[in-house]
Amino acid sequence: MNRYSAFAVTRIGELHLRNNIVCQDYSMAINNEDFVFSAVADGHGSQHYLRTDRGSRMAVESAFDCVSEFLDSIEDTQQFISNGAMRDMMLEELWFNIVTRWKARAESDFLNNPFTEEELSRIPDEYAEYHQYYADGQFLSAYGTTLAFVVCTDDFAFCGQIGDGKCVTVECSGIAADPVPDDPRCYNNITTSMCQEDAEYSARFVFFPKEFIPPAFFIGTDGIQNSYLDIEQLHGFYRGLALNFAEFGYNEGIHRLAGFLPEMTKMGSGDDVSCAGVIDIERLANSVNTLKSAVNFC
Repeated sequence: MNRYSAFAVTRIGELHLRNNIVCQDYSMAINNEDFVFSAVADGHGSQHYLRTDRGSRMAVESAFDCVSEFLDSIEDTQQFISNGAMRDMMLEELWFNIVTRWKARAESDFLNNPFTEEELSRIPDEYAEYHQYYADGQFLSAYGTTLAFVVCTDDFAFCGQIGDGKCVTVECSGIAADPVPDDPRCYNNITTSMCQEDAEYSARFVFFPKEFIPPAFFIGTDGIQNSYLDIEQLHGFYRGLALNFAEFGYNEGIHRLAGFLPEMTKMGSGDDVSCAGVIDIERLANSVNTLKSAVNFC
């Protein structure tokens, strides 16, 4: 599809660089002929989550695979758009499939590559009980991660999320919004996760029919959100990002974002940072002056 373009950028956190910790974020952008897809996932930071970097990659890949199958399975697009009850049921099934696929990949990884002594030695003393959990085959928490993704077709778009981080939309007017409902279980460093027992029932979705698809969707891991003091500052970053794409185009916009993220983590959260999204570059380009006014006003 030519109208919408997906992008994704991940950079390792400043604190991870200093402490020789692997990047635990993962992101993906796919531009297909019939749909575009972008996603971010943030593996859990505590050292007893031994393979959280693998878990975040598996979450994003599982989401893409299941979304592709889901879109192929829609027999009546107009009914999917207009019948809210049926659509909600289908999206719930999609989410169930994503979690099931992720768990299967984590299990396969664990069975083919049991935890090594080196991995187990990294578990801090305050989490010593995880030695027994993992010895008993309770491996899923080692792969714990959040997940957020955006899907856009010519007829509709939707976002799905578990855990912290933010989905932000920006209109041509510069108005920014958080369309995905917050999860009250996410606060401070606590987040819901793909590894929890009720993960199949913990997704939040938002749906957009064609006429309400915004020109810019952005999703970011909490390393981005935590680099700003409040939601207004975060919205200001995403307004500026929309203007960046509007003024400089898709490729240069990504290049500038990739150059800025290391500075963000250095001056902000210190955490890994991932930013992905879907943009209508033509609509943004036609709104440069309005976006400039919005950015300057804020």
